[in-house]
Amino acid sequence: MWSVFVKRANMTFKDLEFVLELNGVMRKDVDYVLDFSRKNGIDKEEIDDELSKLGYERIFENGLDDALDDDEDDYDHVEKFRHRHKFNEDYD
Repeated sequence: MWSVFVKRANMTFKDLEFVLELNGVMRKDVDYVLDFSRKNGIDKEEIDDELSKLGYERIFENGLDDALDDDEDDYDHVEKFRHRHKFNEDYD
């Protein structure tokens, strides 16, 4: 299962709700996590611990953070295609 998450320094409760819903967390559990976060603050590690207790996979600490932080560009050469309105015969 892929985890979808928002990578922001200052996550709001709306952002947290959105991330939880995108990751398939049931509504009653979303409400629980939001209440938990309002009392304890938005701490991604604590939220992941609570999600684990509820039987969900960890959302925020899933190993993708390091992969997304790479500064190296892994882009290959881009080849531009000819215009579609011309036929192959026109290029010979």
